[in-house]
Amino acid sequence: MKLNKIALALFAVTAAPLAANAGVTISPLLLGYHYSEGADEDQSDLFKSGNNTAAIGAERNDGVYKENGLYTGAALGIEITPSTQFQVEYGVSNTDGQSDNANFDVEQQMLSGNFLIGTEQFTGYTDSKLKPYVLIGAGQSKIKVENQDAYVSNRTTEAFPAGSNIKAGSEVSQSTDTIGNLGLGAMYRINDALSLRGEARAIHNFDNNWWEGMALAGLEVVLGGHLSPVVAVPPMVEPAAPVDTPIYVVENDVDSDGDGVPDSIDACPGTPMNVVVDERGCPLQVDITDELKMELRVFFDNDKSAIKNQYQPEIAKVAEKMREYPNSIARVEGHASKTGPSARYNQRLSEARAVAVKSMLTNEFGIAPNRLSTVGYGYDRPIADNNTEEGRAMNRRVYAIITGDKTMTVEQTKDMIVE
Repeated sequence: MKLNKIALALFAVTAAPLAANAGVTISPLLLGYHYSEGADEDQSDLFKSGNNTAAIGAERNDGVYKENGLYTGAALGIEITPSTQFQVEYGVSNTDGQSDNANFDVEQQMLSGNFLIGTEQFTGYTDSKLKPYVLIGAGQSKIKVENQDAYVSNRTTEAFPAGSNIKAGSEVSQSTDTIGNLGLGAMYRINDALSLRGEARAIHNFDNNWWEGMALAGLEVVLGGHLSPVVAVPPMVEPAAPVDTPIYVVENDVDSDGDGVPDSIDACPGTPMNVVVDERGCPLQVDITDELKMELRVFFDNDKSAIKNQYQPEIAKVAEKMREYPNSIARVEGHASKTGPSARYNQRLSEARAVAVKSMLTNEFGIAPNRLSTVGYGYDRPIADNNTEEGRAMNRRVYAIITGDKTMTVEQTKDMIVE
């Protein structure tokens, strides 16, 4: 199967400037079974008369239709939301052309733009690795018919006058049409960078009013990590004001715990001396906020993004703190030394190092992906001299900042009161 070189070049040129951004997806190879049997009669009629006649049809009184066969393609996309993306897809299927009187090759090229709308767009984000989606899109289909056998045309046509010697491999007919795509599929996320993709698709040819079908599978690569979903924070509810209750004090009453409230009305006897109490002698509850600010540094071997064993305990400590502070988030920054073949290579290497740390926190320690963000800086932010081996070793790193807070309700003590 041959892929259009111009389309592949377009993928490469477009992907390069987008590679540093989160949510850019690439499906480098899509393999599928292209079913066109339902359009046999329409194709036979199309490829023997009218403007498409050339040398196939009227003189032989037969038509050509495309057999079912293998589809190969590639796609480049960008995430619009954490569960929806837009993809540009190019693909080709080459099969034999079915005819009663001659042998033909039929090539169909398809270029389309498709929206992949995840069901989580409507049901809400989950941590499930299986992500179903609906596909809808439109594009262009170009079908070319070439004869395998040489022969002499017996009839005058627009493309071949009577008596023309038609060589083997000559293009004898073609049709360029508008198509629409509608399908159902699912992504299975292996990790935050790789997903397996499976899909069933119906294709409608609007210009000739026929249907085709396709079942395909492939691997999707995400550059810079998926977009993180927005998690709604519930509004704070003010506690109800306490109801004042009359208090009756007995003269010369004893205050056994020394909290300033006589025993006769002390609803909480035995209060520690340092605790602040209310008018009933019970400890006052106050909310205090404990803030988290933590740093993580992971260093890498030259030209590597694999995490060395010595840093896994440090990453485990970060995961433990993030579980302790449920609203904490981490910004993971990747860096490289200036030893790679190009700035683009070092940029991608720094991104891969950041994604490696994020993947370990997600896959091995259960931290939700939406709490982690990644960015790669290439070799733009060195912390040491890149002209020395020691300096380059310091620059091959990931630096992460973990921030968050938690609120705890505790008994108020007198040393908390600021005069």
